[in-house]
Amino acid sequence: MERKTFSKVPIYIRDSYNRALSHGKAGNYNEAIKILVPAACNAPEVPVLFERLREYEIAKCKAMNPAVKALYQIRQIFVLLPLMIKAHTDPVGAMASCERQLAGCVDQIGVLKILASCAEVAEAPWIAVSALEALREFHPKDEVTLRRLATAMQLNNQANEALSIHRKLASGSPADLATQNELRSAMALASIQRGNYDDSDSDAAPAKRNLANNEEAVLQQLLEGTIHNSEQAQLLIDRFSRDLETNDSIDMRRKLADAYMVMKNFNEAYNQYKLVGEKLGVIDPVLDKQIEQAYIAQLEQGIEELRAHPEQFDQPETQIGQFTQEIASYRLRHAVKRAKDFPNDAQLQFDLGALYFEREEYDKAEEIMKHCAEIPQTRRNALVYLGRCAILRNAPNEAVKNLEEAVANMYRLDKYKREALYYLGNACEMTGNTDRAAECYKLIQGSMANYRDIVERLEKLTPASPDAAQQEK
Repeated sequence: MERKTFSKVPIYIRDSYNRALSHGKAGNYNEAIKILVPAACNAPEVPVLFERLREYEIAKCKAMNPAVKALYQIRQIFVLLPLMIKAHTDPVGAMASCERQLAGCVDQIGVLKILASCAEVAEAPWIAVSALEALREFHPKDEVTLRRLATAMQLNNQANEALSIHRKLASGSPADLATQNELRSAMALASIQRGNYDDSDSDAAPAKRNLANNEEAVLQQLLEGTIHNSEQAQLLIDRFSRDLETNDSIDMRRKLADAYMVMKNFNEAYNQYKLVGEKLGVIDPVLDKQIEQAYIAQLEQGIEELRAHPEQFDQPETQIGQFTQEIASYRLRHAVKRAKDFPNDAQLQFDLGALYFEREEYDKAEEIMKHCAEIPQTRRNALVYLGRCAILRNAPNEAVKNLEEAVANMYRLDKYKREALYYLGNACEMTGNTDRAAECYKLIQGSMANYRDIVERLEKLTPASPDAAQQEK
Protein backbone atom coordinates (compact mmCIF):
# COMPACT_ATOMS: atom_id res chain seq x y z
CA MET A 1 0.00 0.00 0.00
CA GLU A 2 1.43 3.36 -1.03
CA ARG A 3 1.13 6.13 1.56
CA LYS A 4 -0.52 9.38 0.48
CA THR A 5 -0.57 12.96 1.69
CA PHE A 6 -3.74 15.04 1.92
CA SER A 7 -3.05 16.60 -1.49
CA LYS A 8 -3.76 13.23 -3.13
CA VAL A 9 -7.03 12.29 -1.41
CA PRO A 10 -10.63 13.42 -2.03
CA ILE A 11 -11.59 16.73 -0.49
CA TYR A 12 -14.23 15.11 1.74
CA ILE A 13 -11.45 13.21 3.55
CA ARG A 14 -9.66 16.47 4.32
CA ASP A 15 -12.94 18.02 5.44
CA SER A 16 -13.64 15.05 7.74
CA TYR A 17 -10.16 15.38 9.25
CA ASN A 18 -10.62 19.09 9.94
CA ARG A 19 -14.06 18.55 11.49
CA ALA A 20 -12.62 15.80 13.68
CA LEU A 21 -9.82 18.13 14.79
CA SER A 22 -12.38 20.72 15.89
CA HIS A 23 -14.21 18.13 18.01
CA GLY A 24 -10.93 16.76 19.37
CA LYS A 25 -9.72 20.19 20.48
CA ALA A 26 -13.02 20.64 22.33
CA GLY A 27 -12.53 17.27 24.06
CA ASN A 28 -15.48 15.74 22.21
CA TYR A 29 -13.58 12.53 21.43
CA ASN A 30 -16.66 10.42 20.68
CA GLU A 31 -17.73 12.70 17.84
CA ALA A 32 -14.16 13.02 16.54
CA ILE A 33 -13.81 9.22 16.44
CA LYS A 34 -17.16 8.81 14.66
CA ILE A 35 -15.89 11.11 11.91
CA LEU A 36 -12.37 9.68 11.65
CA VAL A 37 -13.22 5.95 11.55
CA PRO A 38 -15.02 6.02 8.15
CA ALA A 39 -12.39 8.44 6.82
CA ALA A 40 -9.58 6.09 7.87
CA CYS A 41 -11.42 3.08 6.38
CA ASN A 42 -11.94 4.91 3.08
CA ALA A 43 -8.40 6.31 2.92
CA PRO A 44 -6.06 3.85 4.69
CA GLU A 45 -3.15 5.30 2.68
CA VAL A 46 -3.14 8.52 4.80
CA PRO A 47 -1.01 8.03 7.96
CA VAL A 48 -2.11 11.20 9.76
CA LEU A 49 -5.71 9.91 9.96
CA PHE A 50 -4.57 6.95 12.07
CA GLU A 51 -2.26 9.06 14.24
CA ARG A 52 -5.12 11.38 15.17
CA LEU A 53 -7.71 8.59 15.47
CA ARG A 54 -5.53 6.62 17.89
CA GLU A 55 -4.81 9.75 19.91
CA TYR A 56 -8.53 10.37 20.46
CA GLU A 57 -9.31 6.69 21.08
CA ILE A 58 -6.63 6.49 23.77
CA ALA A 59 -7.86 9.69 25.44
CA LYS A 60 -11.44 8.37 25.39
CA CYS A 61 -10.40 4.99 26.78
CA LYS A 62 -8.43 6.51 29.66
CA ALA A 63 -11.54 8.41 30.79
CA MET A 64 -13.85 5.42 30.32
CA ASN A 65 -15.78 3.78 33.16
CA PRO A 66 -13.82 0.60 34.11
CA ALA A 67 -16.98 -1.52 34.00
CA VAL A 68 -17.81 -0.35 30.47
CA LYS A 69 -14.22 -0.95 29.40
CA ALA A 70 -14.32 -4.49 30.82
CA LEU A 71 -17.55 -5.17 28.92
CA TYR A 72 -15.90 -4.20 25.62
CA GLN A 73 -12.92 -6.44 26.40
CA ILE A 74 -15.24 -9.39 27.04
CA ARG A 75 -17.28 -8.72 23.90
CA GLN A 76 -14.17 -8.81 21.72
CA ILE A 77 -13.98 -12.58 22.28
CA PHE A 78 -16.98 -13.02 19.99
CA VAL A 79 -15.46 -11.05 17.09
CA LEU A 80 -11.88 -12.36 17.13
CA LEU A 81 -12.53 -15.54 15.15
CA PRO A 82 -14.49 -13.79 12.32
CA LEU A 83 -11.78 -11.12 12.18
CA MET A 84 -9.00 -13.72 11.93
CA ILE A 85 -10.82 -15.52 9.13
CA LYS A 86 -11.40 -12.26 7.25
CA ALA A 87 -7.76 -11.25 7.77
CA HIS A 88 -6.61 -14.24 5.68
CA THR A 89 -8.85 -13.45 2.71
CA ASP A 90 -9.25 -9.65 2.85
CA PRO A 91 -6.67 -7.93 5.08
CA VAL A 92 -7.72 -4.40 4.05
CA GLY A 93 -11.38 -5.19 4.74
CA ALA A 94 -10.37 -6.78 8.06
CA MET A 95 -8.53 -3.58 9.01
CA ALA A 96 -11.74 -1.60 8.47
CA SER A 97 -13.66 -4.07 10.64
CA CYS A 98 -11.03 -3.75 13.37
CA GLU A 99 -11.25 0.04 13.28
CA ARG A 100 -15.02 -0.08 13.73
CA GLN A 101 -14.59 -2.45 16.68
CA LEU A 102 -11.92 -0.26 18.31
CA ALA A 103 -14.06 2.88 18.03
CA GLY A 104 -15.93 1.81 21.18
CA CYS A 105 -12.83 1.00 23.23
CA VAL A 106 -9.29 0.90 21.89
CA ASP A 107 -7.90 -1.31 24.68
CA GLN A 108 -8.83 -4.62 23.04
CA ILE A 109 -5.61 -6.61 22.81
CA GLY A 110 -6.79 -9.24 20.35
CA VAL A 111 -8.32 -6.76 17.92
CA LEU A 112 -5.24 -4.52 18.00
CA LYS A 113 -2.97 -7.48 17.24
CA ILE A 114 -5.13 -8.56 14.31
CA LEU A 115 -5.13 -4.97 13.01
CA ALA A 116 -1.33 -4.85 13.24
CA SER A 117 -1.02 -8.20 11.43
CA CYS A 118 -3.34 -7.09 8.63
CA ALA A 119 -1.39 -3.84 8.27
CA GLU A 120 1.86 -5.79 7.96
CA VAL A 121 0.38 -7.96 5.21
CA ALA A 122 -1.01 -4.90 3.42
CA GLU A 123 2.40 -3.18 3.72
CA ALA A 124 0.91 -0.27 5.66
CA PRO A 125 3.43 0.11 8.52
CA TRP A 126 1.89 3.39 9.69
CA ILE A 127 -1.30 1.52 10.62
CA ALA A 128 0.69 -1.22 12.35
CA VAL A 129 2.59 1.44 14.32
CA SER A 130 -0.63 3.14 15.42
CA ALA A 131 -2.14 -0.17 16.60
CA LEU A 132 1.00 -1.32 18.42
CA GLU A 133 1.49 2.09 20.04
CA ALA A 134 -2.02 1.77 21.48
CA LEU A 135 -1.03 -1.64 22.86
CA ARG A 136 2.11 -0.15 24.38
CA GLU A 137 0.08 2.67 25.95
CA PHE A 138 -2.02 0.23 27.99
CA HIS A 139 0.45 -2.68 28.27
CA PRO A 140 3.91 -1.06 28.41
CA LYS A 141 5.75 -4.12 29.80
CA ASP A 142 4.87 -6.49 26.95
CA GLU A 143 8.28 -7.08 25.35
CA VAL A 144 6.82 -8.95 22.37
CA THR A 145 4.68 -5.93 21.51
CA LEU A 146 7.65 -3.58 21.99
CA ARG A 147 9.84 -5.58 19.60
CA ARG A 148 7.04 -5.78 17.07
CA LEU A 149 6.45 -2.03 17.37
CA ALA A 150 10.16 -1.32 16.83
CA THR A 151 10.13 -3.42 13.65
CA ALA A 152 7.04 -1.62 12.35
CA MET A 153 8.64 1.74 13.12
CA GLN A 154 11.75 0.82 11.15
CA LEU A 155 9.59 -0.12 8.16
CA ASN A 156 7.79 3.20 8.61
CA ASN A 157 11.09 5.11 8.46
CA GLN A 158 10.96 5.89 12.20
CA ALA A 159 14.37 4.46 13.00
CA ASN A 160 15.08 6.90 15.82
CA GLU A 161 11.87 5.94 17.64
CA ALA A 162 12.67 2.25 17.10
CA LEU A 163 16.15 2.83 18.52
CA SER A 164 14.64 4.26 21.71
CA ILE A 165 12.65 1.05 22.19
CA HIS A 166 15.69 -1.18 21.61
CA ARG A 167 17.72 0.88 24.09
CA LYS A 168 15.03 0.38 26.70
CA LEU A 169 14.94 -3.38 26.05
CA ALA A 170 18.73 -3.62 26.10
CA SER A 171 19.03 -1.72 29.39
CA GLY A 172 16.78 -4.33 31.00
CA SER A 173 18.78 -7.29 29.61
CA PRO A 174 22.46 -6.24 29.54
CA ALA A 175 23.66 -9.86 29.36
CA ASP A 176 21.30 -10.95 26.57
CA LEU A 177 23.43 -11.11 23.42
CA ALA A 178 20.43 -11.26 21.07
CA THR A 179 18.96 -8.09 22.59
CA GLN A 180 22.34 -6.32 22.35
CA ASN A 181 22.65 -7.34 18.69
CA GLU A 182 19.18 -5.95 18.01
CA LEU A 183 20.30 -2.68 19.60
CA ARG A 184 23.40 -2.47 17.38
CA SER A 185 21.29 -3.13 14.26
CA ALA A 186 18.81 -0.44 15.33
CA MET A 187 21.67 2.03 15.86
CA ALA A 188 23.02 1.28 12.38
CA LEU A 189 19.65 1.84 10.74
CA ALA A 190 19.10 5.08 12.68
CA SER A 191 22.54 6.25 11.54
CA ILE A 192 21.63 5.48 7.92
CA GLN A 193 18.39 7.44 8.20
CA ARG A 194 20.31 10.42 9.57
CA GLY A 195 22.32 10.38 6.36
CA ASN A 196 25.60 9.06 7.84
CA TYR A 197 26.38 6.55 5.13
CA ASP A 198 28.49 6.25 1.99
CA ASP A 199 26.70 6.88 -1.30
CA SER A 200 28.74 4.16 -2.97
CA ASP A 201 27.71 1.47 -0.47
CA SER A 202 25.36 -0.79 -2.41
CA ASP A 203 23.96 -2.31 0.81
CA ALA A 204 22.92 1.13 1.98
CA ALA A 205 21.32 2.13 -1.32
CA PRO A 206 17.80 0.76 -0.59
CA ALA A 207 17.77 2.40 2.83
CA LYS A 208 18.98 5.63 1.28
CA ARG A 209 16.15 5.55 -1.27
CA ASN A 210 13.64 4.94 1.53
CA LEU A 211 15.07 7.88 3.44
CA ALA A 212 14.90 10.14 0.41
CA ASN A 213 11.28 9.15 -0.19
CA ASN A 214 10.47 9.67 3.49
CA GLU A 215 12.09 13.10 3.58
CA GLU A 216 10.18 14.20 0.50
CA ALA A 217 6.93 12.91 2.01
CA VAL A 218 7.66 14.73 5.27
CA LEU A 219 8.53 17.89 3.39
CA GLN A 220 5.25 17.69 1.47
CA GLN A 221 3.34 17.24 4.73
CA LEU A 222 5.15 20.21 6.25
CA LEU A 223 4.33 22.45 3.31
CA GLU A 224 0.67 21.38 3.54
CA GLY A 225 0.62 22.17 7.25
CA THR A 226 -0.33 18.62 8.23
CA ILE A 227 2.85 17.59 10.08
CA HIS A 228 2.97 17.95 13.86
CA ASN A 229 5.76 15.55 14.72
CA SER A 230 8.90 17.21 16.12
CA GLU A 231 11.01 14.18 15.19
CA GLN A 232 10.05 14.59 11.54
CA ALA A 233 10.66 18.33 11.70
CA GLN A 234 14.11 17.68 13.18
CA LEU A 235 14.83 15.36 10.25
CA LEU A 236 14.19 18.27 7.89
CA ILE A 237 16.28 20.68 9.96
CA ASP A 238 19.23 18.27 9.88
CA ARG A 239 18.87 17.83 6.14
CA PHE A 240 18.56 21.51 5.25
CA SER A 241 21.33 22.53 7.65
CA ARG A 242 23.69 20.09 5.93
CA ASP A 243 22.66 21.22 2.47
CA LEU A 244 23.09 24.90 3.35
CA GLU A 245 26.76 24.31 4.14
CA THR A 246 27.43 23.80 0.42
CA ASN A 247 24.44 25.57 -1.18
CA ASP A 248 23.05 28.71 0.45
CA SER A 249 19.62 28.61 -1.15
CA ILE A 250 16.86 31.12 -0.33
CA ASP A 251 14.19 28.49 -0.95
CA MET A 252 15.94 26.06 1.35
CA ARG A 253 16.16 28.66 4.12
CA ARG A 254 12.42 29.25 3.87
CA LYS A 255 11.83 25.52 4.23
CA LEU A 256 14.23 25.43 7.17
CA ALA A 257 12.28 28.23 8.83
CA ASP A 258 9.04 26.28 8.25
CA ALA A 259 10.56 23.29 10.03
CA TYR A 260 11.65 25.46 12.97
CA MET A 261 8.04 26.69 13.24
CA VAL A 262 6.86 23.08 13.62
CA MET A 263 9.52 22.56 16.30
CA LYS A 264 8.19 25.71 18.04
CA ASN A 265 11.69 27.20 17.84
CA PHE A 266 10.14 30.51 16.86
CA ASN A 267 13.26 32.60 17.45
CA GLU A 268 15.30 30.58 14.96
CA ALA A 269 12.40 30.55 12.49
CA TYR A 270 12.16 34.36 12.75
CA ASN A 271 15.91 34.71 12.15
CA GLN A 272 15.77 32.47 9.06
CA TYR A 273 12.77 34.32 7.59
CA LYS A 274 14.51 37.67 8.19
CA LEU A 275 17.66 36.38 6.53
CA VAL A 276 15.61 35.35 3.49
CA GLY A 277 14.21 38.89 3.35
CA GLU A 278 17.68 40.39 3.49
CA LYS A 279 18.91 38.13 0.68
CA LEU A 280 15.88 38.90 -1.48
CA GLY A 281 16.25 42.64 -0.93
CA VAL A 282 12.47 43.04 -1.11
CA ILE A 283 10.07 41.30 1.27
CA ASP A 284 7.05 39.89 -0.52
CA PRO A 285 3.67 39.75 1.28
CA VAL A 286 3.84 36.00 1.95
CA LEU A 287 7.29 36.28 3.53
CA ASP A 288 6.20 39.30 5.56
CA LYS A 289 3.28 37.28 6.95
CA GLN A 290 5.66 34.45 7.83
CA ILE A 291 7.98 36.87 9.64
CA GLU A 292 4.94 38.26 11.49
CA GLN A 293 3.76 34.79 12.45
CA ALA A 294 7.18 33.83 13.86
CA TYR A 295 7.57 37.13 15.73
CA ILE A 296 4.10 36.96 17.29
CA ALA A 297 4.60 33.28 18.18
CA GLN A 298 7.68 34.31 20.17
CA LEU A 299 5.66 36.86 22.10
CA GLU A 300 2.82 34.43 22.71
CA GLN A 301 5.34 31.88 23.93
CA GLY A 302 6.64 34.52 26.34
CA ILE A 303 3.11 35.19 27.60
CA GLU A 304 2.57 31.47 28.21
CA GLU A 305 5.81 31.31 30.18
CA LEU A 306 4.87 34.36 32.27
CA ARG A 307 1.47 32.87 33.09
CA ALA A 308 2.87 29.43 33.86
CA HIS A 309 5.67 30.67 36.16
CA PRO A 310 4.79 34.19 37.38
CA GLU A 311 6.98 33.75 40.48
CA GLN A 312 10.10 33.72 38.28
CA PHE A 313 9.52 37.19 36.82
CA ASP A 314 9.27 40.78 38.02
CA GLN A 315 5.82 42.27 37.43
CA PRO A 316 4.60 39.44 35.18
CA GLU A 317 1.17 41.01 34.62
CA THR A 318 2.78 44.21 33.37
CA GLN A 319 4.98 42.24 30.97
CA ILE A 320 1.97 40.26 29.73
CA GLY A 321 0.18 43.53 29.03
CA GLN A 322 3.18 44.89 27.14
CA PHE A 323 3.50 41.73 25.04
CA THR A 324 -0.22 41.72 24.27
CA GLN A 325 -0.11 45.37 23.22
CA GLU A 326 2.95 44.76 21.04
CA ILE A 327 1.20 41.83 19.29
CA ALA A 328 -1.81 44.00 18.43
CA SER A 329 0.39 46.93 17.36
CA TYR A 330 2.73 44.77 15.24
CA ARG A 331 -0.15 43.07 13.43
CA LEU A 332 -1.76 46.39 12.57
CA ARG A 333 1.51 48.04 11.46
CA HIS A 334 2.34 45.21 9.10
CA ALA A 335 -1.19 44.78 7.76
CA VAL A 336 -1.33 48.52 6.95
CA LYS A 337 2.12 48.43 5.35
CA ARG A 338 1.29 45.38 3.20
CA ALA A 339 -1.96 46.96 2.02
CA LYS A 340 -0.14 50.22 1.20
CA ASP A 341 2.80 48.57 -0.56
CA PHE A 342 0.55 46.30 -2.63
CA PRO A 343 -2.65 48.31 -3.25
CA ASN A 344 -3.78 46.00 -6.08
CA ASP A 345 -3.64 42.86 -3.94
CA ALA A 346 -7.29 42.32 -3.00
CA GLN A 347 -6.49 39.71 -0.36
CA LEU A 348 -4.17 42.08 1.52
CA GLN A 349 -6.87 44.76 1.52
CA PHE A 350 -9.37 42.20 2.80
CA ASP A 351 -6.96 41.07 5.55
CA LEU A 352 -6.62 44.66 6.73
CA GLY A 353 -10.39 45.11 6.81
CA ALA A 354 -10.80 41.88 8.79
CA LEU A 355 -8.17 43.06 11.26
CA TYR A 356 -9.95 46.40 11.73
CA PHE A 357 -13.17 44.46 12.43
CA GLU A 358 -11.35 42.29 14.97
CA ARG A 359 -10.09 45.49 16.64
CA GLU A 360 -13.71 46.76 16.75
CA GLU A 361 -12.87 49.63 14.41
CA TYR A 362 -16.03 48.94 12.45
CA ASP A 363 -16.17 52.13 10.36
CA LYS A 364 -12.70 51.47 8.91
CA ALA A 365 -13.52 47.80 8.39
CA GLU A 366 -16.74 48.61 6.53
CA GLU A 367 -15.04 51.12 4.27
CA ILE A 368 -12.44 48.57 3.18
CA MET A 369 -14.95 45.73 2.82
CA LYS A 370 -17.12 47.83 0.49
CA HIS A 371 -14.14 48.13 -1.80
CA CYS A 372 -13.37 44.38 -1.47
CA ALA A 373 -17.01 43.55 -2.30
CA GLU A 374 -16.46 45.06 -5.75
CA ILE A 375 -13.68 42.57 -6.51
CA PRO A 376 -14.74 39.02 -7.48
CA GLN A 377 -11.85 37.42 -5.57
CA THR A 378 -12.95 38.81 -2.20
CA ARG A 379 -16.61 39.68 -2.80
CA ARG A 380 -18.21 36.71 -1.06
CA ASN A 381 -16.23 36.98 2.20
CA ALA A 382 -16.43 40.78 2.17
CA LEU A 383 -20.24 40.52 2.00
CA VAL A 384 -20.21 38.50 5.22
CA TYR A 385 -18.28 41.26 7.00
CA LEU A 386 -20.55 43.93 5.52
CA GLY A 387 -23.53 41.97 6.84
CA ARG A 388 -21.99 41.83 10.31
CA CYS A 389 -21.22 45.55 10.21
CA ALA A 390 -24.83 46.24 9.22
CA ILE A 391 -26.06 44.17 12.18
CA LEU A 392 -23.91 46.24 14.51
CA ARG A 393 -25.33 49.44 12.92
CA ASN A 394 -28.85 48.05 13.52
CA ALA A 395 -29.53 47.83 9.78
CA PRO A 396 -30.84 44.23 9.58
CA ASN A 397 -32.43 44.51 6.11
CA GLU A 398 -29.10 45.57 4.64
CA ALA A 399 -27.41 42.75 6.56
CA VAL A 400 -29.88 40.16 5.20
CA LYS A 401 -29.27 41.32 1.62
CA ASN A 402 -25.49 41.00 1.91
CA LEU A 403 -25.52 37.73 3.81
CA GLU A 404 -28.09 36.05 1.54
CA GLU A 405 -25.87 36.73 -1.47
CA ALA A 406 -22.81 35.44 0.36
CA VAL A 407 -24.57 32.22 1.42
CA ALA A 408 -25.94 31.65 -2.09
CA ASN A 409 -22.36 31.50 -3.38
CA MET A 410 -21.07 29.07 -0.74
CA TYR A 411 -21.38 25.52 -1.98
CA ARG A 412 -19.87 23.56 0.91
CA LEU A 413 -21.25 23.64 4.44
CA ASP A 414 -17.87 24.39 6.00
CA LYS A 415 -16.92 26.75 8.81
CA TYR A 416 -17.23 29.80 6.53
CA LYS A 417 -20.76 28.96 5.43
CA ARG A 418 -21.76 28.11 9.00
CA GLU A 419 -20.57 31.54 10.11
CA ALA A 420 -22.44 33.29 7.28
CA LEU A 421 -25.63 31.33 8.03
CA TYR A 422 -25.34 32.17 11.72
CA TYR A 423 -25.21 35.92 11.12
CA LEU A 424 -27.91 35.65 8.46
CA GLY A 425 -30.08 33.97 11.09
CA ASN A 426 -29.28 36.80 13.53
CA ALA A 427 -30.26 39.42 10.96
CA CYS A 428 -33.48 37.59 10.06
CA GLU A 429 -34.41 37.49 13.74
CA MET A 430 -33.96 41.26 13.89
CA THR A 431 -36.31 41.72 10.92
CA GLY A 432 -38.91 39.38 12.42
CA ASN A 433 -38.44 36.69 9.76
CA THR A 434 -38.21 33.89 12.32
CA ASP A 435 -38.92 31.12 9.80
CA ARG A 436 -35.85 32.00 7.74
CA ALA A 437 -33.78 32.42 10.92
CA ALA A 438 -34.80 28.95 12.14
CA GLU A 439 -34.01 27.51 8.70
CA CYS A 440 -30.47 28.93 8.89
CA TYR A 441 -29.87 27.56 12.37
CA LYS A 442 -31.20 24.12 11.44
CA LEU A 443 -28.83 23.96 8.46
CA ILE A 444 -25.94 24.67 10.80
CA GLN A 445 -27.20 22.18 13.36
CA GLY A 446 -27.21 19.45 10.73
CA SER A 447 -23.43 19.71 10.37
CA MET A 448 -22.46 20.87 13.89
CA ALA A 449 -25.02 20.27 16.59
CA ASN A 450 -23.55 22.56 19.25
CA TYR A 451 -22.45 25.48 17.11
CA ARG A 452 -22.33 28.63 19.25
CA ASP A 453 -25.77 29.32 20.77
CA ILE A 454 -28.01 27.96 18.00
CA VAL A 455 -29.68 25.44 20.34
CA GLU A 456 -30.91 28.26 22.59
CA ARG A 457 -31.89 30.39 19.61
CA LEU A 458 -33.88 27.55 18.05
CA GLU A 459 -35.67 26.89 21.33
CA LYS A 460 -36.81 30.52 21.39
CA LEU A 461 -37.87 30.47 17.73
CA THR A 462 -39.63 27.10 17.69
CA PRO A 463 -42.94 27.18 19.56
CA ALA A 464 -43.73 24.21 21.79
CA SER A 465 -46.18 21.66 20.34
CA PRO A 466 -49.73 21.56 21.88
CA ASP A 467 -48.98 18.17 23.47
CA ALA A 468 -45.78 19.48 25.03
CA ALA A 469 -47.57 22.59 26.28
CA GLN A 470 -50.33 20.44 27.81
CA GLN A 471 -47.73 18.26 29.55
CA GLU A 472 -46.08 21.33 31.03
CA LYS A 473 -49.42 22.36 32.50
